[in-house]
Amino acid sequence: MSHDLINDLISTLNQKVVVNKARLVEILILSGMPERTENLRYLGFNRQVIKTENRTAEFSAIAVINNHRADKWRLEGYRRKLSRLVFDKRWTRNPLDIFINNLRCSPDMMNLLAASDGTYTLLGMLSVQVVQVAGERRRTVHHVRPVIAVSGIDDVLEKIVAAFEEENEIRRTRIKGLPFHREITRPASGDS
Repeated sequence: MSHDLINDLISTLNQKVVVNKARLVEILILSGMPERTENLRYLGFNRQVIKTENRTAEFSAIAVINNHRADKWRLEGYRRKLSRLVFDKRWTRNPLDIFINNLRCSPDMMNLLAASDGTYTLLGMLSVQVVQVAGERRRTVHHVRPVIAVSGIDDVLEKIVAAFEEENEIRRTRIKGLPFHREITRPASGDS
């Protein structure tokens, strides 16, 4: 495994999220990269936490995707419809399952990965918890979004990746007195 591949992935990731490079290099080396016949390889547990007064951000590098297998990994037709049903936000509790499924179902993202000059893509998850205080009222808003570091792409393609990350962000707030969360809807593009 080349350190250049790892450095490319980490430098691409650092453009989106500031990470502890030494720790992430160790995780990538220990977990290894996907083999030629593997679609992705999950990484060992890693979590980096950054706390401020009213904000807690947690980043976890989750998996390394083999870009050369993107065409074989994409979901189309009946398989896509079935996976959309199974991995719907209403009953799937693990955001990682939702993110990976949405990635596999997105023709734009799968075409981008397949055409990428880089061999691998790093998939991570950023979870941000913000406490909003208005007088005596406190409300905690939880944002979870995928972070996709595709090395070797230009700014135009990076905008496609950023749009996918934003579109797949999950925003929730806890319902007072209950162990449930309420989904916060974001205004559609063009709404103010």
